[in-house]
Amino acid sequence: MVYKTKVSWDATYDVIVIGFGGAGAGAARFAADNNAKVLLIDAAPEGSEGGNTRYAGGAFAWGSNFDQLKEYYKQTYYPFKYDEAALDTFIKNVMQMKEYSKKYFGIEAQPTGRRPNGEYPEYKDAASMQSQSMTKGMYNGGFWKLLRKQVFDRLDKIDIWFESPAEHLIQDPDTNVVTGVVIKRNNKEVNVAAKRGVVLSLGGFENNQDMFQDFLGQGSLAPIGTLYNRGKGIDLAIEAGARLWHMSNYDSHGLSLRQNEPREKFAYMINWKSLFNGSIFVAGDDGTRYFREDEEDRHGYKYNHGNWVMIPNQNHPHIIMDQAQYEQLSKDQSPKADQIKELISYAIKADSIEELSEKIDAPYLKQAVEDFNFLTDVKKRDMFLNRKIQTMRSLKEGPYYAIPIRHNILHTHGGAQRNSECEVIGLDGKVIPNLYEAGELGDIFATKYLGANSIADLLISGKIAGTNAAKIKNNVDLPVTVTSASRVPEDLKSDAHQVKQHFEAGENQGIGSSDQGINDLPIVVRVTLDENQNLKNIETLQEKESGDLGGQAIPKLTKEMLDHNSVDVDSVSGASTTSRAFKDAVKQAIENARKSK
Repeated sequence: MVYKTKVSWDATYDVIVIGFGGAGAGAARFAADNNAKVLLIDAAPEGSEGGNTRYAGGAFAWGSNFDQLKEYYKQTYYPFKYDEAALDTFIKNVMQMKEYSKKYFGIEAQPTGRRPNGEYPEYKDAASMQSQSMTKGMYNGGFWKLLRKQVFDRLDKIDIWFESPAEHLIQDPDTNVVTGVVIKRNNKEVNVAAKRGVVLSLGGFENNQDMFQDFLGQGSLAPIGTLYNRGKGIDLAIEAGARLWHMSNYDSHGLSLRQNEPREKFAYMINWKSLFNGSIFVAGDDGTRYFREDEEDRHGYKYNHGNWVMIPNQNHPHIIMDQAQYEQLSKDQSPKADQIKELISYAIKADSIEELSEKIDAPYLKQAVEDFNFLTDVKKRDMFLNRKIQTMRSLKEGPYYAIPIRHNILHTHGGAQRNSECEVIGLDGKVIPNLYEAGELGDIFATKYLGANSIADLLISGKIAGTNAAKIKNNVDLPVTVTSASRVPEDLKSDAHQVKQHFEAGENQGIGSSDQGINDLPIVVRVTLDENQNLKNIETLQEKESGDLGGQAIPKLTKEMLDHNSVDVDSVSGASTTSRAFKDAVKQAIENARKSK
């Protein structure tokens, strides 16, 4: 924390929102709608903002009976404590989510049909919570684009700084009031004042291995969302003197391929029925089985003697299979076929189980295979882990294979404790003046996560935090600023502008675009045809897809299309949304090029 009584301010805003994800987009939007001049900053470059919301399915929780909803939520908290006022506020807002969709987005939300009896159907009143969606389809970026558009429709009141991480909060030493933020902007630190409030909406710490160890007690987890959730919000909260909560709580989607570099988006969710069906199982660090492979995954939680708990993390687990299973997966025709084929391409091969055991440093693998075969051949039931016997087949002839995997992490829940007004609570139990929090960072979920609730929370908490931060306070006495609104240096001006570019097409050329990518900014391409109407060149003139997946998919698709003289090439695994949009843009450009003849 930077304690300062006299500050040379480089710029002044009413509200500063730190983190341009779903919650930050909502906080900025509602602060602007309440007559605040807003600065919205993000550490990510343009095109990679959005946090985990960019990759989320987009479904939000809804229900119509307060008492039943509360009973259901209370069971998911057990045996953890919860803030009753905060939970009550959340539930009351969940009950208004259909109206929220209509009022603030002009969209009639529709049921998704997913988990109609709730994620924990055995709990009392589980069916009281249902999921709704404002978009068609899921995991296609549509929900994120709705939120992002609301920000870009208000650029007269919202300035956006990309690649501008918050370094510290600035706090008055006498009153504890948060008065501004130290921001790293164009490789220099600038002091930016917030006359009414600062909103922390930085997401979790999925990409901070040190925090895994310190707060989750896990040595190795594979992030599957944004690459920019690195736990800075935890540091800022601690500096401000906030009380932390829910720091040990996180969610997962099972297992991911173990790679050296983190993968953006939900590149792998190894929880597929077509995968764990046959002579195949998951081996822990020592080679033995440690969880039921075919069991439904409830955001990483598995059944354990009457409770649902996050399964024990292994540091170097493997998927084990024989030759028959390898061939079965090679011919897989399920919707996950492309991902399964990529998965098995990383398999380690050995002629014997003993050799495989040595290669993957799993000393009890041979015994694990013998036990697995005993259960399938003799006992005809999995008497240890209760996997359905019809999904099990003995491992027979080699060669044998091991695929290196890791437990993955979807998002964390820890952060500063906040009250029902999204105000941050200090160690003394009192509100830290002018400091608010929204979204995944410090949300209200203490343990078991229910699908669609993080989306509901970011919409609810973003609105509450933004609205309250925009209220005029009398507790800030800022020094005269170095710069004024009429004289802002170029490096402190907003990065976001609504400028529609014009793209030229010459002879045998055509322009095509698609707004169906992962980003709100359309993908624009220019194709050049030769004298025989074949593809001669494809130029990408504009795109802001995510750099790790979409940005890398486009050059791959370009090469494939030129090599095959066709748009009908395979989509890039993990970047299906970008692939479809790029193909549509190229098809349109080809049609326009042919029309110009």
